[in-house]
Amino acid sequence: MLEKILGEVKGTFNIITLIELCTSLIYIIVGLIFFINPYMSDVLVSIIAGIMLIINGGIEIFSFIKKDGVDLYDYNIIYGILLVIIGIVVLFFKNILSILLGIYFLVSGIQKGNYALILKKFKESSWLLVLVMGICFIVIGVLSLFTNSDYAVKVCGICLLGYGLINAINIMLLRHRAKYFLD
Repeated sequence: MLEKILGEVKGTFNIITLIELCTSLIYIIVGLIFFINPYMSDVLVSIIAGIMLIINGGIEIFSFIKKDGVDLYDYNIIYGILLVIIGIVVLFFKNILSILLGIYFLVSGIQKGNYALILKKFKESSWLLVLVMGICFIVIGVLSLFTNSDYAVKVCGICLLGYGLINAINIMLLRHRAKYFLD
């Protein structure tokens, strides 16, 4: 019985971390696009951002449903629902893009801060990196709330690129250190 449960947790952990790595790659690509061409139309940026938010929200909801006792994903249902709602709003209300990106970064920053505290509880040494990333996201979220959309797109591009890189590194470190799950 215990072996079956451990097998399910191992499978879920592997799926979630692989999805996170793929998501990080998408963030890197979209971040580069936003940074290189921040003046593309608000419609295109809103569509890309909305779709990314909905996908990210879906991943968060999936990771909550499939968490199988992994404390790291306890609040993902809340973040997932918020991200899906924000993504839908971004798709339909393009003129408030910078406000919605600000909210997205605030939610992501809070989520990363929560992850950092959980990682610290498990004595994972990368908790400080995740906490710094969360604080940066909160600051960027507040800044995005008070900027115009072209500037917000460029800032968003830098943040997405940085987030993608840092998240990929963090997930690879987590997978490396979780040898128990990856035998």
